[in-house]
Amino acid sequence: MNINQLEYFISVAETLNFTRAAAKCFISQTAMTQQIRALEKTVGVPLFIRDKHHVELTAAGRVYLNEARMIVNRSNEALRMARLASEGIEGELAIGFIRGYGQSDFSRLLRTFHATYPGIRINLLRDNMSILMDRLRNRDCDLIFTISPFKREFPELDHLYLRSYPLMAVLYAGHPLSDRSSLSYEELEDEDFIMMQPTDRPRDQMEESMLIYERGGFLPRISAIEGDQETLLLMIASGMGISLLPEYIIRHCRKNPDYRIIPMLRRDGSAETIDFEVSWAVENKNPALEQFLGILQQKDNPQI
Repeated sequence: MNINQLEYFISVAETLNFTRAAAKCFISQTAMTQQIRALEKTVGVPLFIRDKHHVELTAAGRVYLNEARMIVNRSNEALRMARLASEGIEGELAIGFIRGYGQSDFSRLLRTFHATYPGIRINLLRDNMSILMDRLRNRDCDLIFTISPFKREFPELDHLYLRSYPLMAVLYAGHPLSDRSSLSYEELEDEDFIMMQPTDRPRDQMEESMLIYERGGFLPRISAIEGDQETLLLMIASGMGISLLPEYIIRHCRKNPDYRIIPMLRRDGSAETIDFEVSWAVENKNPALEQFLGILQQKDNPQI
């Protein structure tokens, strides 16, 4: 049994005439008769009662007609969706993003993409930078939004710079440095740091530790590790330590009297920033990925 045989059967069932059905399907009457006989042999029961002057469906044929129509419709829909997916109009796209990035303009980008390509299903995965990189290389993600990697190269990945966010020191109210208008790394060397990381990461592999070491010249003294943003901020407000966070994570806390949010400065006195990018595997041929990158690279996109 194949789709053509089902279409031939449906045509005969609707016209109740082998000659007209054959013409409708652009085959000969003999070929039509042979295909219906082959189908009946596969099914194992007669589908038509027919003689020289009369054709009608058997009881089995009436039941089979409904099923055949559904099978043909599903097959045609599958072909349509496959073609649309190959063009990047329908399909799936797995997007990873680091913890806290949902507080940025990320939702506006996703809303624009979804409105443009509503047939592409978006799967969102949130995790830390290293796990996202692993998921990307293992093809569990099509692309990831993350901090620009430093001191590491990933030749199998491609990257697109998004934007830089100011890096802020978050201190508890009453901290000795809480009245400062800006801070340098050197001034924080003796502070206890609370890191927003999963607890199973080695401390010398944490992105925040590597960032402080690279730009400040010292390994931070880590007093606590916390993966939940609200819990981390509560710990800071309680005086358990300080943290360095991108501006978008704590912009909603600026008026909270329990915190002091102070811009970080580089050694040359310029504002410290943290760069963000989107990364994807060079070999990834998912058409939906190409459509997403096209949206991302539009000049009026808030992410760029």
